[in-house]
Amino acid sequence: MSMGRPNKSEPRCKQLNLSLTTTELESIKRRAQALGMRPVHFGRAVLLDQYRTVTVEREPQNNLELLIYSQLMRLGNNLNQLMRHLHRTGEPVPADLEPLLRDIRHILERRVQR
Repeated sequence: MSMGRPNKSEPRCKQLNLSLTTTELESIKRRAQALGMRPVHFGRAVLLDQYRTVTVEREPQNNLELLIYSQLMRLGNNLNQLMRHLHRTGEPVPADLEPLLRDIRHILERRVQR
């Protein structure tokens, strides 16, 4: 029995080192945290242009807002994985998914209105 993550078809074995100012690094850390991401994952997504659909119009104002936002980002990621699985396998969308999506849209609309 093997422990750890399974082998990837294309492992990440190359590095790109960047020099940043303290201000630039702090900005990247704040933006990543606002999205519930680690700075390295945020940087990779931005560099590989996988960040188009996720924008932060303003920084979270308090810890509760940051927690809600990061949980919504994680939920979005899980929904994206679910949809990829459904498309790949041809399985139908679960009937109870629409009420969940409606609730998520409502939460997001309330956040934008603030």
